Amino acid sequence: MNRDALRATAHNGCIQPVRGSYGAIRIASRRRRYPAVRPWSLLVVLLLIGAGAAAYFLIAGALLPQPSLRIVSPTTDAMISAGKTTVVVEVRNAELAAAARGKSFHLHYYLDATIPTAHDRPAIPAIGAWASSTRTTHEWSISGAGLHILAVQLVTADDRPLNPPVVAAVVVQVPKPPSAPAPSSTPAKTSPATVEGGC
Repeated sequence: MNRDALRATAHNGCIQPVRGSYGAIRIASRRRRYPAVRPWSLLVVLLLIGAGAAAYFLIAGALLPQPSLRIVSPTTDAMISAGKTTVVVEVRNAELAAAARGKSFHLHYYLDATIPTAHDRPAIPAIGAWASSTRTTHEWSISGAGLHILAVQLVTADDRPLNPPVVAAVVVQVPKPPSAPAPSSTPAKTSPATVEGGC
């Protein structure tokens, strides 16, 4: 048998007579050649998938309503009396809860304080009064006359500001008490004495 005639040439895996071999037959192997996966093409596919996922989360985050708040009362530049003042706040798109569950938040109220807004530190001021609460009202006692800053901030369960911060503030004024009239220093006029037996 001629070996050259028995060269292995694939032909759809069928039994084919080999030419010039006097009727000898062979079984040709079936081979399928798949295109080789190149590393750079795989990298491009992965980059496209990552960019699509990032775009999805960015669009979803932009469409979700963001938390917000505002001070309903007192309004800015309001004249208030010395004593107890109640701050009323309106909160939107945020759940106020004392327990640290999920995305729960609470409020920090400030009086004449520098509001800390760094999201990697607790929202506790070094100067001024502050209070933590899950209620949308808080009562302050203001005694000094002049301008006062009332502020409120939405914070996370571990007392940290949001990023970006969600803060509202108003400036109010306590008038000076009316001054009492000064006593008069003019001596009272007296009538001249009557001299008896005058001429």
